[in-house]
This record gives sequence, C-alpha cells and structure tokens, in this order.
Amino acid sequence: MVNLKSGALRACLGILVSIAAIGLGGCQTNKTGACCAADPSYSVSQADSDRALLAKLVGDWRFEGYWTGAGGARNNVQGRAAGVLVNNYFITMDVQTTSGELAGRTSRDEGSILFASEPGIGLTASAWGDASPSITRLVGHSESSGSVLAYVPAGGNSNAVAFTIRFEGDNRFTADITGGPNGQRAATYTFTRVTDK
Repeated sequence: MVNLKSGALRACLGILVSIAAIGLGGCQTNKTGACCAADPSYSVSQADSDRALLAKLVGDWRFEGYWTGAGGARNNVQGRAAGVLVNNYFITMDVQTTSGELAGRTSRDEGSILFASEPGIGLTASAWGDASPSITRLVGHSESSGSVLAYVPAGGNSNAVAFTIRFEGDNRFTADITGGPNGQRAATYTFTRVTDK
C-alpha cells in the first residue's frame, strides 16, 4: 500500500469529509427500512461495466478547488489523493488537504471513499473522514456514456447533498458537491493525475 505521507494516498478523502461536514448524515433508510435503494434491474453485467468506469479513479492525484462558505464566499483548498483497486471489485480513494480547510473545519483534512458497483443496487459510495464519526452512504448511476457518475443519499432525500464526478479524459476529473432543495453548489474539486514520480 502507498505511504500516505509521501505518496498521496489521502487526497480523495477530502470529498467525503466535505460531504459529511456540510450536513449529509449517515446511511438513510428508505420506506421499507432498508439502508439502500434497491434497483433489481441493475444486473451483474451492468455492474461489471460500471466497475470499468470506476477504475478510472485508480492512481495518484492532486486536487484544487473550493467550498462555499457563509454569504457565498469561496474558500480555496488544495490537496492530494490516491485511488487503489481492492479485491478487483472496489476502489478506495483516500484524500488529504495540503492547503486550506475542508468545509471550514480546522484540523479536518482527511477522508476516504469506498466506491463500488453492486448488482441489484447500482453504483455506491461510502465515505468517512475526520470531520464526522459516521459513514455516509450514497447510491448512483452513470450518465453521458460513462463520463458522469451521479450520486444521491442512499435514502433518496432530495434536500440532502448530491455528489457528481465528471471525467475529462483519463487524467482529469471534477467532483461537484451540491446541497439543499435548490441544488446549490457547495464545493467543487478538480483532480489531475500525478504523472511525475
């Protein structure tokens, strides 16, 4: 495993830390009390296809972006991240800030996201970090021929935070976090693959 202090294995955590820090709670239940919104039409072959999309997250990344504070002020943040393939089915992305704060929380600068594609459910993301003691679970789907991954809370609460990844080729992606009933942008991070070793 990559050493986080020297190799950038923590950068992806910041996304999840930001999600938790701006108000998205843990796993939310649906009407039946189940934690995840099931999609019985989501087949094994579709899950395998979406796993290939998630593989784009593997690697070392640098990110920069901002979160929106009180009064709409932009607060800049930079950091590093590392995505690792785990057991051929999961991608773990660790995030660490190197400049600025995540969602205005001092000493809150690390997090992780576990990405998966689960038959019968769809794309999932489970996030945790030092800004929140709970695990945030989101479910999603791919759009635009696989160039967009869109996630919402597992309980489907339309007023809660949503998370969207937009791939811009193999070496760059943008993560947008929106929240509230009007879908205001809460944070935006652009990740660029580290090519110099």
